[in-house]
Parts: sequence; structure tokens; C-alpha cells
Amino acid sequence: MYSFCLLICLSSAYQIIVSDKDGETDLCKSVSTDIKKMERKIDKKLEKMVTTLQQSIDNKCKPVKHLYEVAKGKAAKQSSTYKNHFPAGSAVDGNIGTFSTTQHEYNPYWWVDLGRIYRVKRIEVYSRKDCCGSRLYDTDVTVGPSLNNMSLCKHYKGPSTTGEHIVLDCKDKMVGRYVKLVVKTGDKRAYMQIAEVKVFAYQ
Repeated sequence: MYSFCLLICLSSAYQIIVSDKDGETDLCKSVSTDIKKMERKIDKKLEKMVTTLQQSIDNKCKPVKHLYEVAKGKAAKQSSTYKNHFPAGSAVDGNIGTFSTTQHEYNPYWWVDLGRIYRVKRIEVYSRKDCCGSRLYDTDVTVGPSLNNMSLCKHYKGPSTTGEHIVLDCKDKMVGRYVKLVVKTGDKRAYMQIAEVKVFAYQ
């Protein structure tokens, strides 16, 4: 604002000097030079203001990326099925009242095929809500483009509690088609029970 006012004052002074009959040539040149300098300074400030404003608009108007749940209804399998009554698909049927269960075995696992490659951000697991929640523990949750090429999203130490909702954020956006859970039992046998698995990814 100060620069703008000064420019107006200099312009007025220049007009007065030019209209003087005696004429002050040197002074006119000096004032003219000062005005041009002020114009350049104002142009630079305006350019900076416009650039800053444009950057602010660009940052606020970036497309918003949404997460989508991509596991529901997809093909799922597990290492075994307890009495053939609790299949792997029960963990992706959208109903936390149903659950999948493996046999009592070493390192039981469960996986889902998402159907195509996604950028996976978060995986949510629900433990069985009516009992036996502690059966989900020491679980590796992995993501990968194939079952032979999986990377760790998160290790869940547990044990979980009955009906617990477990949220596992992958430290990086992981690219993959498969999500796999493995209970690391070591030299012991264990059941693996899952009420529901939800996979949140970018389209």
C-alpha cells in the first residue's frame, strides 16, 4: 500500500514539473527513473502475491482420494475348515455374527483374493463376538500381488478379546491383490477364528 501511494505522489510531482514553464530537465529524468523503479517493485510484489494465491488454490483443490472396502463377497480360503461348517467366506460376508474357523493345527491361515491389484491402506479384523476371542493372537497380516510374494502390513500381537474390532494401518500404501492372515503358533496347535475381515484400499 505504501509503495502504491508513493507511486501516485511521484506521478503527481512529475506532472507538476513537466508543466513548469522553466522546466527542470534533470529533475524530470530523476523522477521518471524513480517511477519506473517503483513500477518494477510493485510488479514483482503483485507477481509474488498471484503465485502464492495460485499455490493456495491448487493445494485446496487437489482431488480427494477415497478409501473403499474391497474385500466383501470376494473369494476366500483357509488352511482347513472346522467340521466343514465354518468356511473362509464367512469372514467376508459382511456379517460379524458369522465366522470362519480352521481345524486345530500348526500355523493356521486365512486369505482373500481381492480380484485385482489395489493400493491397500488399512485392514480391519473382527474377532468372534460370542466367545473365544483370545484365539486371534501373534498374527502376521500380509499383502501382496500373489500368495508367493507377500509383504508384512502389520503384526498383531494380541490376544484379542471376544468381539474386538482390530484396526491395522499398513505403514506404507501396499500394492497387492491378496490379503493373508497367519497365526504364528510355533510348536503348538491352534484354531484360527475370524468374524470379519475388511480391507480398505484406494481404487
